[in-house]
Amino acid sequence: MTDSYRKEHFWRSLIWPILWPCLLVQLALVLLCLLVATMPVSGSYPETSWWPLLAIMTLLLLGTGLNLGAFGVLLRARVNRSEQALEQSIGELEQHLGALGTQDKHAGSVIGVDDNSGQRAPLIERLGKANEQLAAMRHAGDKVLAESVLPEVDARDTLLDDLAQTRQQMNQLQLGRDRAREESRLKSGYLNLLRRETSLLFKYVDHWSANLPAGSVEGVNEFKERLADIRALLGNLVDESVAEADAQQDMPAQPARVLVVDDGPVNLMLAKRVLEKQGLEVTAVDSGEKALTCQQRQHFDLVFMDIFMPEMDGLETSRQWRRYEQAQHIKGSILVALTANVDGAGRERCLQAGMNDLLAKPYQPESLINRVMTWFPDEHFPDQPYEAFTP
Repeated sequence: MTDSYRKEHFWRSLIWPILWPCLLVQLALVLLCLLVATMPVSGSYPETSWWPLLAIMTLLLLGTGLNLGAFGVLLRARVNRSEQALEQSIGELEQHLGALGTQDKHAGSVIGVDDNSGQRAPLIERLGKANEQLAAMRHAGDKVLAESVLPEVDARDTLLDDLAQTRQQMNQLQLGRDRAREESRLKSGYLNLLRRETSLLFKYVDHWSANLPAGSVEGVNEFKERLADIRALLGNLVDESVAEADAQQDMPAQPARVLVVDDGPVNLMLAKRVLEKQGLEVTAVDSGEKALTCQQRQHFDLVFMDIFMPEMDGLETSRQWRRYEQAQHIKGSILVALTANVDGAGRERCLQAGMNDLLAKPYQPESLINRVMTWFPDEHFPDQPYEAFTP
């Protein structure tokens, strides 16, 4: 390999750059001399001047012959090497073909099958039957796998449907409870009003019956007795309503559920810490998609929604939030936008997306608490809520 490399390097570095230029120059000189020799000779040149020219031409022809001979020798050597490499490759190829033929014969002898087509046919038939059996076994395995997986998928879908129905029923029960509390307060107010009016009417009848004649007092007394029974009945109803309202107030109130949606990790962490220190149940997510997923799991009373977020922004998240509430017939959450654009156009876009309020960014921790107190005035907060704002 080293000798051939040296020869090739010698051929490229010395023969080609020197042989061809010298050969071309010599051919040009020979042609020039022949051209001069064929020109008509005038009598002004002496005859002795031709001998040097002939000597130069002879030397040039001799040098050209030597160069052509050297070039032919080198070219022949190169052709011989190429022929040897080609013959070597052909020999190696024949050896490989012979080895492959030997392996085929050996494989045929191991299997016990000759080149006779009559003996190959049963083997091919057996292989086809084995292939059919494998296909049948694969089909049966796929069928068994499908039968074992489908019940699990159906059970999971059934559980998800039951969970969705249970969540919807819980939301409806919560709405019914709130409606019942409101009706109880209204009923208590109406009963108090009737009781007060009945007491005034009873006093008026006493005053009016004092000026009546003795013969007509009996009918007035009967009316007063019935009026007293009505007043006592109203008093009992009022007491029962008050007791029921007190019992409902004595029940531990569930803290308001707040969802904070912000793609900034620092703002998300600080808002969560501030609201949790006020006794609120806080969930924090960093994208609109996660917020919609949390909405399907539980109800939130208040949502602080960042407007500028990647992928799904706060406006599109609010629109899908409202559509889900309308489709499920659940109580609407209070959506508060967290945005730096609090001008008229920005406020209008937020309100059109279904939001209820805006909070300018950057905001102070007390601004979050003030916004919660604005929408939930009945929520109980610590006496000094702003002491816990230091992160």
